[in-house]
Amino acid sequence: MRRLADAVLAMASERDITNASVAELTRRAGINRGTFYAHAPSPVVLLTRILSAELDVVRGHTSDEMEADGFLYRDVARATLDEIISHVEARLDIYGGLDRASSRYALRVVLAEHVEQSVLLVFRGGFAVAPIAGEAFAAMFAAYLAHGVVGAVEAWLQLPAPRDHAILIDATEHMYPAWYAPAPRRRADLPAIIPFTEENDESCDT
Repeated sequence: MRRLADAVLAMASERDITNASVAELTRRAGINRGTFYAHAPSPVVLLTRILSAELDVVRGHTSDEMEADGFLYRDVARATLDEIISHVEARLDIYGGLDRASSRYALRVVLAEHVEQSVLLVFRGGFAVAPIAGEAFAAMFAAYLAHGVVGAVEAWLQLPAPRDHAILIDATEHMYPAWYAPAPRRRADLPAIIPFTEENDESCDT
């Protein structure tokens, strides 16, 4: 599987993988078609599964923090966003080729789906309280947040290099609704929930 993963990641960093054939990929990986089909039905699905598995590690870190704290605090959300951006930077040749359909797919489908499902887990676990209850509203809130985050990432990727990691985090945090991850972790000198505003932004970063 490692050779196959390396091959699909390398191919996706060089070209549009949406029109790559299984034969091309198996030749590159040095495996047969049967081995390929044991892992995925197409190169795009394989790429999706590999990127999603990497992002699932990030989700696991966030879940551990939320389970320990019982709430999605702002520094946890920031750490999660930082990990997601680091993942995008590590796979910049895949996500950054915005003229390629597979790069747009990686951003607008794979990454957006990951963020959307992560937000739904936050809601379902009671780690954030949306202003309107119900699965339908949760689904819309999650989709709005996910595609907003991915839109910000895509705009950031179009900036000239070197890109400032911090401005993407700052921009995204300022776009969060006030009720989402509104406070830092509890500290003895702070109340449990402090709505995020520009006035308390500096103190929240410490």
